[in-house]
Amino acid sequence: MEIRQLEYFAAIARHRNFGRAAEELYVTQSALSQQIRRLEDELGLQLLRRTRTGADLTPAGTDLLEHAQVVLAELARARARMDDHAGLRRGAVRLATTPADALRLPEALATFHRVHPGIQIALRQGPQAEVVDLVRRGVVDLAVVSLSQGDLDALAGAVDATALPADPLRVILPPGDALARDGVSLWALRERAFVLPERGSALREAVMAACAAAGFSPVPRFEVGDPATVRFLVHSGLGVGVVPASWLTLAGPDVAAQTPADDVLAPRPTLLRPAAEGSPAARLAHAHLAANGD
Repeated sequence: MEIRQLEYFAAIARHRNFGRAAEELYVTQSALSQQIRRLEDELGLQLLRRTRTGADLTPAGTDLLEHAQVVLAELARARARMDDHAGLRRGAVRLATTPADALRLPEALATFHRVHPGIQIALRQGPQAEVVDLVRRGVVDLAVVSLSQGDLDALAGAVDATALPADPLRVILPPGDALARDGVSLWALRERAFVLPERGSALREAVMAACAAAGFSPVPRFEVGDPATVRFLVHSGLGVGVVPASWLTLAGPDVAAQTPADDVLAPRPTLLRPAAEGSPAARLAHAHLAANGD
């Protein structure tokens, strides 16, 4: 019986679901199932009864869970004490972000790793709704995501939110486009096909609101959230876009990036963490990203 198997078993018992437990543990569902099967084979007992919606504990599983919780709690206390002796040189931090906000993180994470090389960092990307759900459920320790004020209000009390500096928006057009000049108005783009951010994102809301204020609704020929894909499509003459300036800092095909004449309100990236107090490593990473997450 291994500590890892007990951790996996306790996570499934907590969520009553293999998929959600796998998310929390950052492992595949197949790897999780394999470890549970090995534990059951070793004990010669069925610990979990698979159901259509998840998993229930058997009487033997209920008994084992009581002992596992004691063992894991003692182990957590021992790790915390050892971290104190090590001066927070160890630990793990789980982060999530959207593809649109991911460009803000690598440099900040790299500097954090140089200062705290013993702290493991796990990063995953997903749609905005998934990222918010992960941090709300405590599956991840931290998240960086751009949210509307309405979304933030809906999360009040469930998560702790720290605003990060806004990323100014730029109009991007194909190289040599006749409208490629600073001060280009959104109204001038009204007959162009747009490469719009994915639905449900704060950037999509910002672009749609800015176009509506200019007096038109953009034609969404493409709806993508990956910065590299947006840039390639615009470079190829397949549309125009309105994107954060940070999207243009990476290598990629040429586009004409212009400052819009309109007052386009950029979505504000936010650093989120669960309302419950996190681990020492997570608190350290939160402080670092709050100070260096721009």
